[in-house]
Amino acid sequence: MTLRTFHLAFILLAIMGADLFGGWAVNEYGTTGNLSILLLGIACMLGGLGLAVYSIRVVSMMDRAGIR
Repeated sequence: MTLRTFHLAFILLAIMGADLFGGWAVNEYGTTGNLSILLLGIACMLGGLGLAVYSIRVVSMMDRAGIR
């Protein structure tokens, strides 16, 4: 497994974890009505989006550096 593959797999797992937890938190807000849970869920989903943008930038930087 190359460094690039490992890095991308790790980022993908982090994105999935952030989005799954964010979805759970938003669903939990629907059950409890706790505003802090909703804000936590939104923050986690935004973090997942940030990680997706980060992964695109990392791939382009690795391409420019010739890392496979």
